[in-house]
Amino acid sequence: MRRTPGGGYNDMDDIRNSEIIERENDQMLSNLQGKVHALKSLTIDIGNEVKEQNRYLNGMDNDFDFGEGLLGSTMKRLQVMAAKSNKRFTLYLVLFSFGVFLLIYYIIKWRSWFGTSKSD
Repeated sequence: MRRTPGGGYNDMDDIRNSEIIERENDQMLSNLQGKVHALKSLTIDIGNEVKEQNRYLNGMDNDFDFGEGLLGSTMKRLQVMAAKSNKRFTLYLVLFSFGVFLLIYYIIKWRSWFGTSKSD
């Protein structure tokens, strides 16, 4: 109970203050529930994204394993060919490498000739 300026107590002020405090508490509780709901939704979305990224990474891992196996078998063949030290195979390898280099060079040149001639 509060003491009024005249020396008495005013129960009505205490009741009003209690009601105001109760309304503020209800409003803050409602705000907190909204934030908890938003946080829960965000957490679920993060969990789903992590699962999707893990699936993607597993697929990449399988692709890299396949590529590693393919590269390993190619390297074994190349080592067998190099071990034979047959000059004909070495010549084929050099000619093939030179041909690939020329092909890439002409593709890049062709793109630069025809790719930049367009005007905006």
